Amino acid sequence: MTRESAVATNRKWAILAAGVGLVYVLVRHRQRLLGPLRRVWSSGSLVPQRHIEVVNSVQDPAMQWVLNELKNHCQTFKVLGFDCEWITVGSSRRPVALLQLSSHRGLCALFRLCHMKQIPKDLRDLLEDDDVIKVGVAPQEDAVKLSHDYGVGVASTLDLRFLCVMAGHKPEGLGKLSKTHLNFTLDKHWRLACSNWEAKNLEPKQLDYAANDALMAVAIYQKLCRDLQPKYFWQRSHSLRNKFEPFLDVDFTKGFSLSPTSGGVTRSKGSTESKGNKWLPKKQPYRQMTTRTKDFYDNCLLQAPDGELLCTIDRRKASWYLSQDLGTRISEEPFTVRLNFEPAGRAVADVGRYYQTPKENQCVVCGDRDAYIRKNVVPREYRKHFPIVMKSHTSHDVLLLCPTCHQLSNISDLRVRSKLAAECEAPFKHEDGSVKYRDDPQLKRVQSAGKALLYHGAKIPAVKKAEMQQTLLDYYTNQTAITEELLRQAADVEYRVENTDYCQHGERVVQQYRDNFGGLVELERLWREHFLHTMQPRFLPELWNVNHNADRLEVRASEGRVDKADLAVAGVDAKVKEI
Repeated sequence: MTRESAVATNRKWAILAAGVGLVYVLVRHRQRLLGPLRRVWSSGSLVPQRHIEVVNSVQDPAMQWVLNELKNHCQTFKVLGFDCEWITVGSSRRPVALLQLSSHRGLCALFRLCHMKQIPKDLRDLLEDDDVIKVGVAPQEDAVKLSHDYGVGVASTLDLRFLCVMAGHKPEGLGKLSKTHLNFTLDKHWRLACSNWEAKNLEPKQLDYAANDALMAVAIYQKLCRDLQPKYFWQRSHSLRNKFEPFLDVDFTKGFSLSPTSGGVTRSKGSTESKGNKWLPKKQPYRQMTTRTKDFYDNCLLQAPDGELLCTIDRRKASWYLSQDLGTRISEEPFTVRLNFEPAGRAVADVGRYYQTPKENQCVVCGDRDAYIRKNVVPREYRKHFPIVMKSHTSHDVLLLCPTCHQLSNISDLRVRSKLAAECEAPFKHEDGSVKYRDDPQLKRVQSAGKALLYHGAKIPAVKKAEMQQTLLDYYTNQTAITEELLRQAADVEYRVENTDYCQHGERVVQQYRDNFGGLVELERLWREHFLHTMQPRFLPELWNVNHNADRLEVRASEGRVDKADLAVAGVDAKVKEI
């Protein structure tokens, strides 16, 4: 063996020995060496070591330190877990007793508001900071209570259930979300939830309960954000805030739910849950909408008598022209029909070219081609109250979205509806003005007493029977005795009366925009700009634009095909020269 070969052999044995030694060290000390890595990559890493600080009063030395720490933590991660606790005495809710704020670093600050006469300015500033998102389950409800009890506004609240829907998960309560996504079991025993939060000193179990609710909220937020982030770590996730923007300060429970199977719309009374594992957002129940897997756009061609292209249409419409002898088939591919009569108008400018352009059968947001649902960018609850000239030929505002994008778009629409409801004094859910008929409490008691005494009088205890009889005599003041005729009259009382404050949300909004807010083209523009901002579609049809209807009306006005009254309603009369 030469010297060189001996050296090479020794080097190989040295490398092999080093490798064996490294393996031994890793196996021998795997818990100590790999433990930190496990904590980094496992979902449990989202639950940092907890540090609870209780602030008992405005003068408490911990107050300023805690606020400084929370603000410091928010410099790098602008999210706080947010929750509140209070007690109920009898049937009356007491003011919020405890405010919980938790940072991503595990600092859980428990502010005992019941021991403070007012909320200090630095804490108020933190709650009102738009840049810091306050996360939880139903945080809007807690924000409303804080506003009512202490006059402080809580800005940028985000319900974690919105993120669940966006990430394709089931939107559950905080306890189930914690177990599902973090494998952490929260103690949600009712005795703790209903314990005395105004006690002089809180017990350790109360502190754990309160701190964990806020801490888990931040951890769940981080987990769901990971699910929504791009696959590759070098793709920055700062744009996630833009995705959440439409859902900030929005109540998850408002609206109506979509059917999880067909995409159809179903009414929901206070419940956001469906029987399956798929959870969908809520939506106004104006029509049945189904998921399509077949092409929506046939892109058949419709020509004027001289061969000029008018627009693209679906095959059924093209076949109708042929069956009515209103057109002649020119070619099969593409399927082309030439009209036998002069149409009312020709394609003019970009408005006309939009209808001439073939449309793709894909989601305009993400480009998915597997299945899609028609999305009315300007919802039909408003469009149906438009004048005929603005309701016809509205395919511009019917776009294709895949089921997921359709869900997210519907959720984001809630914010605009809420804004319109306040702006136009047009309630759309559960407010007094949204109910066409209401129950008159007195008449309902009269009818109930009449039916009970008429059909079950012999079985009713004497004391209760006397109360019911007195109810009838108090209402029928001209009667001095209970007779069968009186009971039958009472049993037939109609207690549902017309609500004089009733208004249909869509109709009121349209009326306000028509008369006071610049015309209906402004309402259209509002919805279109909202769709562009929230969904950021990448595959919109060519020439789609927010001013489409206004441009179309101007073209029709220049051709003498629309009257001034309709232009005034639309809000484009000032832009059109004398016809």
